Amino acid sequence: MRILKYREDFPAVVLVAAVALAQGAIFFAVDSHLAAAGWVALLLVIQVSSGAICHNHHHVNTFRRRWLNRLYEIVLYLQTGTSPFSWTLHHNIGHHGHYLDPEADPAPWLRADGTMMHRLEYDLINAARIYPEIMRIGRDHPELYRRFKRMFVLANLPLLVLFLLDPVRTLIVFLIPMVLLLVILLDNTWGQHAGTDTRDHFEASRNVELPLYNFTSWNLGYHTAHHLMPGLHWSRLPELHEKIRHRIPGHLITRNPLIQVEASRARERFSEIPEERC
Repeated sequence: MRILKYREDFPAVVLVAAVALAQGAIFFAVDSHLAAAGWVALLLVIQVSSGAICHNHHHVNTFRRRWLNRLYEIVLYLQTGTSPFSWTLHHNIGHHGHYLDPEADPAPWLRADGTMMHRLEYDLINAARIYPEIMRIGRDHPELYRRFKRMFVLANLPLLVLFLLDPVRTLIVFLIPMVLLLVILLDNTWGQHAGTDTRDHFEASRNVELPLYNFTSWNLGYHTAHHLMPGLHWSRLPELHEKIRHRIPGHLITRNPLIQVEASRARERFSEIPEERC
């Protein structure tokens, strides 16, 4: 019997398992904390891909069995800082439901006065707001919020055990990378949306058509397509992107993997006419 909903997710599961094994090896087998930090830095080059995998999993669960999905989410939490059901509340319900409405988006790139946030400002403010926003959104979704709280406790039990074994090593191998991945995820969101139009779905996302970018990000470059159909499996996004490509403005389609640079270039243009884009 197949355990995966989509066979295309097999490489993603292998990558997540490999990162988990590498984390375990660094924690238990590397003698010095300094050497552990060096190996963690090297692992982050691959581990950052777990953030995209986690994002896709929260939209379309990977496994057919519920318990496997929850176990997978705990493993992903230890790699990305995104706990089970947290992204369902914050991202699926919050961001996708309100990304055209900066006042309601849990990670808005606009300030209250309608001007565009700086990149670092966006990253730090919205990283600090992730869990308060989850609690705010959770009040309107009590059953989902109860699941989030229950799984948050379970997901942190492994961290507690590791912390009791070696608090410094736990900080190096797990906690610091988890925080970094959360900030990187938000930084990527800033690049995908900052400085775009907040009135039209086809003009509210930045798209990257570079094959290497979409290979390593599991097709997150096809972002307009993803927002139009967030429940569509990531492997089907290229096909949808081709169907809608003619409706996406040319300046929102790039082969530059550094979409944050594209967003920075848009900042000056945006600041000139904020009232027309809100």
